[in-house]
Amino acid sequence: MDELGADAFDFWIGVWDCEFEGGHAVNTVSREFDGKVLTERFAMDTPQVWNGTSVSVFHPQLHVWQQTWVDQGGAYWHFVGEIVDGDPAFATPGPVDEPPLFKRMVFSDVTHDSFSWRWESSPDRTSWTENWAIRYTRRP
Repeated sequence: MDELGADAFDFWIGVWDCEFEGGHAVNTVSREFDGKVLTERFAMDTPQVWNGTSVSVFHPQLHVWQQTWVDQGGAYWHFVGEIVDGDPAFATPGPVDEPPLFKRMVFSDVTHDSFSWRWESSPDRTSWTENWAIRYTRRP
């Protein structure tokens, strides 16, 4: 994968069981608004109840994906699509939070029925620390 086109995140559409160390969530991703918007609804049930939503849009004139994430903790982050080692990803264009860190989510090992997702942070966009890894499995 060299660039992210309008269909770069189509693999993500569906209802997913999300397994991670110590927990489980369900993530539902759908196309809405005449197929122009991907809407994500992430609902964690263990180890605690926690919910978040994103909307992702491909901007054809700029040829870039943009995403906004919000959650029940009050986070409001902007991400831009990029390629990380050949895998599709979303990354903050600037640092967020305190201490200020760049954040990104990378989708890898993508098949029709599963993929791996990792949440990473970096103070400088050169060395990344994995903070959370989730294994997605499509629900039948």
